[in-house]
Amino acid sequence: MNLFRLILLVLFVPSLASCGSTSPAQTGETAGTSPAAETAPMAPAILPPPQTPGEYLPAACRFTLPQDLVEGVDVECGYLTVPEQRSTTSVHTGRLIRLAVAIFHPPGGAVYPDPVIFLTGGPGFSAMEAMYYQFEALSEAPHAAGRDLLVFDQRGIGLSQPALDCPGYDHFALESLRLQAEGQALDDQQMLEITLEQLSLCRDALAGIADLSAYHTAASAADVNDLRLALGYEQINLWGGSYGSRLALEVMRRYPQTLRSVILDAIYPPDVDLYVSAPANFHRSLERMFASCAENPVCDQSHPNLRQVFYDTVARLNTQPVVREIWEPNSGEEIQVKLDGNTLIGLTFQLLYDSKIRYLLPKYIAAANQGDFTAFDRIREAILIRQKYSSRGMMFSVQCHEEIAFSSLDDFQKEAAKYPELASFYQQSILGMLTYRVCESWGAGAADESANQPVYSDIPTLLFSGEFDPITPPSWGAHTASTLENAYHYEFPGVGHGASALSGCPRQMMVEFLGNPGRPPDDACIASLLDP
Repeated sequence: MNLFRLILLVLFVPSLASCGSTSPAQTGETAGTSPAAETAPMAPAILPPPQTPGEYLPAACRFTLPQDLVEGVDVECGYLTVPEQRSTTSVHTGRLIRLAVAIFHPPGGAVYPDPVIFLTGGPGFSAMEAMYYQFEALSEAPHAAGRDLLVFDQRGIGLSQPALDCPGYDHFALESLRLQAEGQALDDQQMLEITLEQLSLCRDALAGIADLSAYHTAASAADVNDLRLALGYEQINLWGGSYGSRLALEVMRRYPQTLRSVILDAIYPPDVDLYVSAPANFHRSLERMFASCAENPVCDQSHPNLRQVFYDTVARLNTQPVVREIWEPNSGEEIQVKLDGNTLIGLTFQLLYDSKIRYLLPKYIAAANQGDFTAFDRIREAILIRQKYSSRGMMFSVQCHEEIAFSSLDDFQKEAAKYPELASFYQQSILGMLTYRVCESWGAGAADESANQPVYSDIPTLLFSGEFDPITPPSWGAHTASTLENAYHYEFPGVGHGASALSGCPRQMMVEFLGNPGRPPDDACIASLLDP
């Protein structure tokens, strides 16, 4: 499997879009040559105006179908109408919105009536627009367990209507990359202010078509239940990765009687502070990578003093950035971009997500130290694909409403200062100061205090954590499991962000668990995942 194919795997498994994104000065977005990447965006589905909350209308699939799937046989699509603003009463008034839905049937049809509903990460990542890439990874376990796989774009995302996209900001991000390469780069403060201005323009545009305070996890949890009711399922199984695990936990909190079982991967519990914890979590992952290389005689001999080599390379690039040429997917052209030390940190963060690429990181870091940045160019290109499938406005609405509302910029700054090698990276990162500033005026409102509390449940729950995960550490999985009576938590050695993206052991355990959620699956296969 080549590097680009591996990069696609990491970009299209469940992930926190906010975690992988940084300011335009730090990353770009990229491309591939698959049918999904080359196909122009489809026009919105033409449906009659939404009239009734809870109404489900079959419709044509609006995404590139995975290979060999036949619409109407292997997959059926439609739209669910839900109220934009969720009311505490049974009477819904105001604007109605639509959620894009796809139901994938296993060969020969489902054996059991309870489907697996997949909840994608981000928040803001479109599961359906990226389905061409991720169908095999998503469908294998549910179909092997004899169940339909149901995928939908959460409110404000992708093919759902409206989608809270920020195309003007995305264009600005790309233009800023070009300006940097041409020696016209702004300083950090200027870049931050212009970025905030662009996102403010996006907020104003989105406020004309949506109530930005209505796009949050509690509302999406109600959407999941409405989807269950509309399609006539008595019970469902949930599978949520990264932010999707946060959404699954909220469904567990609010609609426990509807759930047969739950699978949580790369667990993001509601009672943690994602932003204040981010520098320590990333630092932990980096240190584990450095230690892993030092503990391996072959790696240690080939790449001695890896930690020092990495931070020396970062410091040199921050002092003397280099100009690189990468492929830009929207134009299909090669463009020149600047690579500085903070960008290298952000790209390393992305590479730590993937369990296969992670083993190659020492080699890539050593090559970068010698002036060969090819691997980092490729990941930078691949990140550009992800932006095509991310609704940035939805991400800000969710995070401002229920994460930043319970966080503190002062606490974040104090925590970031504990890691001086990473501190400047976080100052303009979406996972750092930028989001605090955006949320000051985004208009997302603040969640109820209950959104910041742990979930207590006796629903059978399978939890996966990755040893090297740079954003949702294994300790978060253990913490979440501590309040779930029937929880089975497993840490996978050598794995990054999203164990269920791996074929073999994790999916075998998922199939066994779906077959009998009342007992822990056989975990003997985990030993096979130890470092080669």
